[in-house]
Amino acid sequence: MPINCIAIDDDLNSLENLKFYLKGLPDLQLINSFTNPVKALNDIADLESVDIIFMDIEMPSISGIELAAMVRQKTKYLIFTTAHTKYAIDAFGVDADAYLLKPYSMVHFTETISKLYPNENLIANEIEDDFFLIPLKDTPDDFVKIEFIDLLAFEEINDIVYFRTIKENYVSFKLNFVKVLSMLKKHPAFIQVNSSAIISKLHIKSFLGNQIVLTGGLSIPLTNKYNEAFIFYLKENLLQQNLINDN
Repeated sequence: MPINCIAIDDDLNSLENLKFYLKGLPDLQLINSFTNPVKALNDIADLESVDIIFMDIEMPSISGIELAAMVRQKTKYLIFTTAHTKYAIDAFGVDADAYLLKPYSMVHFTETISKLYPNENLIANEIEDDFFLIPLKDTPDDFVKIEFIDLLAFEEINDIVYFRTIKENYVSFKLNFVKVLSMLKKHPAFIQVNSSAIISKLHIKSFLGNQIVLTGGLSIPLTNKYNEAFIFYLKENLLQQNLINDN
């Protein structure tokens, strides 16, 4: 039986990350998500009840603590997701069941849900780790660990593959572009934007002309073949942040 969930977070990157983890547990079904806490309050008021509400604390108009007090009776479990430890006492003052401190891993997320549903056999759906290893040189021990949440883009230029992360860029001469691309396409946090690049949805900052600007100012071109799917994603997820500039 599906576990119905609602996610509320004014930060789109955090919300996308949560959606990514929710998709990793097939028993969890996201029925709605909100970046506006006022709209969330109005919509939740019309619902009978849900199983879990995930909620940020620092939000405009209504704080997560205030919102929780108004919707607590509408959910079986309440989980706060926040980057601040200072709200822990307030969170449990409104009967929160768990407190996820950002950034949290898939392992921590799964453990938190498993504690709430100890009798459920929660199995991750093709997301067993939060990272992968890539070889850099010819020596077997020369690897670098890349966290999925840190990866901005993966691309191939002149038969060389590049991993663009928020910290630095890595080049690998040993990896096959198509194989890595196939692996990343299985993860809902990534979307292909041209024949030689796939980017993280979590790091999209703006879309100007045919250029997608990511965290740190990295710009990746969008080509016609992938335009329809990308624009659909923006319309479904990012319009409220005015990331699309109509030409």
